[in-house]
Amino acid sequence: MGFLETGERESLEIKSPRYEVESYRHQGDRTPSPISLENSALLNNNFPNHIQTLTNSFIKYSSTSRKLSASFSMRNASASLSFSCPIIIIGVITIILMGMIMDSFFNHQRDVKGCHVSRMFPLFIKHNNFDSEQTRFAGKYGLYLYRDRVYDSNDQPTGIPALFIPGNAGSYKQVRSIASETSKIFSEIVSRDQKSFEMGVRALDFFTVDFNEEFSALHGHSLNEQAEYLNDAIRYILSLYPSTRKTQNTNSLHPDPTSVIIIGHSMGGVVARTLFTMPNYQSGSINTILTLATPHVLPPAPFDWQISKIYTDINEVWRNGYSQSATSENSLADVTLISIAGGNLDTVVCSDSANINSIVPASHGFTVFTTSIPNVWTSMDHQAILWCEQLVKVVAASLLSVVDIRRPEQTKLSTERMAEFRKFYLTGLEDPIDLGLNKSKREFFGIVNLEKVSHKFLNMGQRIVLNRSNLTSQLYLMPIPPAEPLSTFSLLTDQYLSKNPGIEILLCDVMPTEVPDHQNKNNISLNIDLPTAPRLSCHIASNEASLLPASRRDLEHPFSGLTFNYLKLNIRDLGDYQYIVIMFYNKAFMEGFLIGEFFDERLTIMDLNNSSMKDLIIDGIHVDEFPEHQAMVSYLRIPIIDSSLITYKMSVRRVGCVEHFAPFVRQSISSVYESKFLVNIGNADLNIHGQSPFATPVSAPNFRKGLELQFWMDPTCSIPLSVDIEWDFYGSLGKIIMRFQTVLVAFPYIIVIMTLRTQFREYDRGEPFMNFGHGMTLFIRQTFLKFIIFVSVLSVYQSITRASKTYSLADLFPMDYASGNMQKVIKAKSSFNVNDTLLGNQDPFFWFLPPLFFIMSIGIALICWVFLAFVVRVLAGAAVFIIRRDLFVKHIVNRSSESKSRLRRHVITTIVLFILVASFVPYQFAFIVAFLVQISSCVKSLMVARSGYKSTSIQESWDNYHYLQSILILFFMLLPFNIPVLMVWIRNMSVNWFAPFSWDHSILAIAPIIFYVEIIANGKMLPRSTGR
Repeated sequence: MGFLETGERESLEIKSPRYEVESYRHQGDRTPSPISLENSALLNNNFPNHIQTLTNSFIKYSSTSRKLSASFSMRNASASLSFSCPIIIIGVITIILMGMIMDSFFNHQRDVKGCHVSRMFPLFIKHNNFDSEQTRFAGKYGLYLYRDRVYDSNDQPTGIPALFIPGNAGSYKQVRSIASETSKIFSEIVSRDQKSFEMGVRALDFFTVDFNEEFSALHGHSLNEQAEYLNDAIRYILSLYPSTRKTQNTNSLHPDPTSVIIIGHSMGGVVARTLFTMPNYQSGSINTILTLATPHVLPPAPFDWQISKIYTDINEVWRNGYSQSATSENSLADVTLISIAGGNLDTVVCSDSANINSIVPASHGFTVFTTSIPNVWTSMDHQAILWCEQLVKVVAASLLSVVDIRRPEQTKLSTERMAEFRKFYLTGLEDPIDLGLNKSKREFFGIVNLEKVSHKFLNMGQRIVLNRSNLTSQLYLMPIPPAEPLSTFSLLTDQYLSKNPGIEILLCDVMPTEVPDHQNKNNISLNIDLPTAPRLSCHIASNEASLLPASRRDLEHPFSGLTFNYLKLNIRDLGDYQYIVIMFYNKAFMEGFLIGEFFDERLTIMDLNNSSMKDLIIDGIHVDEFPEHQAMVSYLRIPIIDSSLITYKMSVRRVGCVEHFAPFVRQSISSVYESKFLVNIGNADLNIHGQSPFATPVSAPNFRKGLELQFWMDPTCSIPLSVDIEWDFYGSLGKIIMRFQTVLVAFPYIIVIMTLRTQFREYDRGEPFMNFGHGMTLFIRQTFLKFIIFVSVLSVYQSITRASKTYSLADLFPMDYASGNMQKVIKAKSSFNVNDTLLGNQDPFFWFLPPLFFIMSIGIALICWVFLAFVVRVLAGAAVFIIRRDLFVKHIVNRSSESKSRLRRHVITTIVLFILVASFVPYQFAFIVAFLVQISSCVKSLMVARSGYKSTSIQESWDNYHYLQSILILFFMLLPFNIPVLMVWIRNMSVNWFAPFSWDHSILAIAPIIFYVEIIANGKMLPRSTGR
């Protein structure tokens, strides 16, 4: 299809690809008409006398074209933007699909925001003593100490050192929410608890770093500079405490700190892990790292090769740091790492990349999503994860729980730290109950005399359902049955556990006549005496309960603030206990419900192992009666739902029940601690962060493939649930953006390269240099089908091997010329994993995605061509309007006389540019200059071709324009790889930091492009190649 400029109107002409390309080829063979020859003679011999006439011809060339011969008609056709039918179809489909993807990304399968804003009264004290004598980056970065105006009275650090690292373009002030909440909890709760104080709990001193909002995600060199500065800062921070504790007479009797706690946000978490790889790292100076929304696995913007290399290096160091079987031999044996991900509301960092299972063993770290954390239960965006009140409270409490000023490291042992972190961040439903747990480990409650307390015995296996109306006793005793067939006990209540007034769940056994003297650790408010038999020896089981969000018919979201308590006990683990006792401190305060029962857990699990992805996509999943055996808790496991690229719609129905609570669901996967609670379930979205592209799958402890849905429903109602799950096609489209954003840059670049190859091939055959649209049409006709078949085969192979194959150039090409050692070097330097190619796909179902993306890339390349052609035409029109036409045309015609002076200017400009690159500016700046020069060359070339006043043939002018335009498109595709570093450099200039980048001043990296641009800017076409 072509828009041909005829006269002063545009006509629309549709041609088949074959006709359009063939007709375009033969246009160059036409013989110039007498009018054309006359104008050519006029241009060469009588230019000064006819300057006004020819200028008018230049301005009104479309009107003149009606009278000119076929050569000028060919010229006008070349000036147009020509589109073939396949290109139009692909372009329209791409635009529609991209619009659908963006709409899906922003408006579908999105979690509801549930964060509350935290409040604080911040004060930041800058440490000016941390100067150039301490670090070479003192002029670029700054170190501050946070103090809360309400809770912190001392400006000197005397507590436990902690350091906050902001992320990409982040501010040092972002620490204020976590730091303020920590000070508040310590001041109002911990400091008043004598036991905690004796256990070494002290306030945290939060230091924070001002990176001047540097773009650390875009530039590897900046990331390394930040890491070096932070190691210097840690050494300085630790040096403060011996003097401050002594002068303030605070904590001076305890050992001086040898390590700090690190809190990193976004790329700050990557910088924290980079600290261990730097030469100035002080061994043992870091043992606890907490990261928030950090892309640990893959860089979010991998356009700088340095940052990709840094990721490879630090992940290798961390994996090796835990690789030895003997813990004492591991360099990171005492380092724990907790990664908190925000979920699908985080549109900056894909939460798939926060998974550290492949980097850190489960004994030293884990990844948890905010939707899983008790009392949080909400997804959050990239910035909200720093100020969300629900999460900030949990983070502050967890940090205080792991400190111990009595040890030089200022923290507890790594095993104790991990236990505390699991208690705060996990629900208790993720891992099985510790099989080694017995009554010697459980807290002893006391001895209960049944003669002094109202009690009731239930029958073996009987379900207990209590509310205010039927509560008659203070103790309810449920005999523990044999492990077969009833294997599990579960209890759900909306009442407080282990609180007065509330409920206590006890595990008891009948005492013999003589019992040893136990010290009662509880102040039993029931006035339970300890006389002779019958007596029960009881231990507390309430603290093993999990906190769940409340589910009622009037609630819509899990973050309502109301909670349930859920206790699950495996009967095999109860040992010699004979009764489960439910004790009410004060039954008058019973307002809600309590349901407890023994059941066979195996009968409550439904595994849909026979479902295939094809069946799921076409027909969905429909379970009319669930569960098959009535129980309070049931499980629906769907192994086929394992990909983060597909989303689903779920509908749950249960009609005709009078319930104590509304049915609710926990969706989870075992590869990472991602749970999502769906309360008062009806219609809901299902989306997970499971198997993801480019990430090597690593099995977590107790790994179970696929999605698990855990249902809680009132067992007093015998009506089953109906569950329907269907594929959400439109919602799935939005998941492409976060996983394949770099592909949308890389694949169109390949299409441009292939189109250029087609243009040069036809040009070398003696044809005119066709425009980019014609070249793309010919590429689609002749090569694209073969290319798509090759990509499809590679995609299938990639998904079958599941990223387990590694190759190098030595495997793909003969290396007979190289020695044995050289071959080893080549193999080591050029090795790559199959997972790093194409889309990093590991699921055979998605083999079609790479071919589909390449088809979309044609549309993206087409859009870029149209955009750049429009820009060039606008600039050309503006130049004609601004510059005096006669002087401009005279300059165009007579510039051969200025060739010597122009060459001298170009040589001087190039030399100056090279000097700047070698000493001051990054070579990416020179690339941007080359890109702007290329635009200028395209504008001039278009004006010359349109004017028709060049001494050479008109076809050569259009050939040169098309050639320059295609090179401009190629440069445009390279901009995303160069602009990020330039942004970092400009940012450094704005903060008066003029130190050059060590890695971005290679003249050889930019010299070929500069020379190439200078050569083609003179209007010279590359000679045709006669070789085959």
